[in-house]
Amino acid sequence: MFFNRMQSEGGHDVKQDVSPAQLRHVFGENLTRLSERATSVSQLCRDLGINRTQFNRYLKAEAFPRPDVLYRICQYFDVDARILLDPLDSLTSQAQKGAAVRELSGFLGALSEVGVSPAELPDGPYLYYRVSYFDASALSCHLFTLKRDQMGVMQISGFISRIASERVGFGKAMPMRRYRGIVFRQMLGFSFISAMDRVPLMNLGGFEPNYLGNPRFLFGSAISTQDVRAPSPLLLERLEPSLAVMIRRRHDIGIHPRRGFPALVRGYFDKHAPMR
Repeated sequence: MFFNRMQSEGGHDVKQDVSPAQLRHVFGENLTRLSERATSVSQLCRDLGINRTQFNRYLKAEAFPRPDVLYRICQYFDVDARILLDPLDSLTSQAQKGAAVRELSGFLGALSEVGVSPAELPDGPYLYYRVSYFDASALSCHLFTLKRDQMGVMQISGFISRIASERVGFGKAMPMRRYRGIVFRQMLGFSFISAMDRVPLMNLGGFEPNYLGNPRFLFGSAISTQDVRAPSPLLLERLEPSLAVMIRRRHDIGIHPRRGFPALVRGYFDKHAPMR
């Protein structure tokens, strides 16, 4: 259900089938926009070694370039072969995010610090518990997933609960509630940074595995740019990635009184964030 929306079967994003004409149209639009940077289309064609008539066929989405021609186009405009399939705006956004990740990893000294092994922290769905911003006697719980990318970087992807989102004025729409982030390995446990997709709100924190010797629970603290006065305790629970578990645990998501949570969860927050 909501977990399956986050990733397709096998854990990979799958795009819907598109026709060759649609693909050519994407490339034609991209090449048209890239060509706007040139002062002269004729000179651009000479620089690329492409016949002007053939170049116009690319622009009109009547043809694809040969691999060697595509290589020259990519080298000239400093792009990659994804211009064949993806709109230029999405590539720019992906490049900006990739640059930010590379810059952040540079601060860490080595990429190995973002390479968290599956044995240390398994991929899959997790529940994130914290004290509610709106009611100290209640706990807020939402679902997120951890998933490694092709480089082995642990990615965070999740949604804040609908009720919490509505209370801060974000609404119910999933794009407004979505956040993403990265997990880093530390000397003791892990640290993370996450941010909302559509809202300038960030969360930074750290956590360690095996709360009270239980491998399903990880404990730590985090600070939000919504309230930077002091770190607040957090508890993570690793879930079995099955539909039955997702259905059974969906009622935990949201904001609920502390007394409604299991003793382990309730006891952790009663100790580290007692009600006054």
